[in-house]
Amino acid sequence: MSSIRHAIPVARLVQADARVLSWWRVLCALAVLNVCLWLAVLHTGQASGVHGGLQLALSGVYVLVCAYRSMLPRVDLERLVVVDTRLSSIFLGRAAATVAEICFALQLGLLVHRLGVHAGLPWVQSAAWAIPVFMVVAQGFCWHSVLTLNHITQAVESSLWAAGFCWMAALLGVIAMDSSGWVQSVAIFGIVASMAFVAYVLGVDVPMYWRRYQHGRARGQTYMRLDQGARDAWQRRVQSGSWAVWKADALWLTPYFSVGVWISIAMVCVPG
Repeated sequence: MSSIRHAIPVARLVQADARVLSWWRVLCALAVLNVCLWLAVLHTGQASGVHGGLQLALSGVYVLVCAYRSMLPRVDLERLVVVDTRLSSIFLGRAAATVAEICFALQLGLLVHRLGVHAGLPWVQSAAWAIPVFMVVAQGFCWHSVLTLNHITQAVESSLWAAGFCWMAALLGVIAMDSSGWVQSVAIFGIVASMAFVAYVLGVDVPMYWRRYQHGRARGQTYMRLDQGARDAWQRRVQSGSWAVWKADALWLTPYFSVGVWISIAMVCVPG
C-alpha cells in the first residue's frame, strides 16, 4: 500500500475543487470499466480470424494507454496535472498517447478495409489506408506543439484528424451505397459518428486552440526550441485542482476516455 501511495500521491488531491475530484474519480472508474470490457471481449472470443486478432491487439494498446492517462490526466502544453507524480510526466504521457492513437488510427483503416472486402470494393480497400496516414502525420504536429508550446500546430493536428474522419466518412458512404445488411448498418453508423466527431473538432477543439494561440501572442509568449521543450515536457508539471482551469479540456478528455475507447473495443467485434 505504501508503494502505491508513493507512486500516486492521492493525499495531494484533498484540496482540489470538488468538481475536479469528482471528474477524476469518474475517469478512474472509466479506466477500470474499459479494461474489464476489453477483457470480456477477449474472454468471450469475439475476435475472429486475423482481422479480429489485429483489432484485439491494437485495441488492447489503446485501452491500456487510455486507462493510464485517465488515472493521471494532464494537459500537455499547459503542463497541467491532477496528480503530481513522475508517472504524470508530460513527455511520458504524450509518448504513450502517440502509440495509442496510431493503434486507433490503424483500427479505423482496418475496419474500412474489411468493410470494403465485404462490399466487394477493391479500390476502397486500398483507399482505406489513407485514413491512418492523416493521423500519423497529425502526431508530428502534436509533438511540435507539445515541445514548442505553440498552440497553432495543435490546431493543425486536430484539423488533420478531422480530415481523416472526413475521408473515412466518404469511403463509408460508398460502402453503404454498395452493400446491405450489417455491412451497410455499420457503414451508416460510421458515417454518423465520423461527422459528429468532425463537427466537434471544428466547432470546439480547433477554435479553442486558436484562442489559446492568440492569447499567447497577445501576452508575448516565447516558444521553446525542440530540445528545450523535450526537457521541459519531461520535468515540469503544474498541479492544479481548480475546475476553472480544467473544465475546457475536460470537455474533450472525458469523451476521449469513454466513447473513444468503446468504439475501439467495438471494432474488435466486427466480423472478419
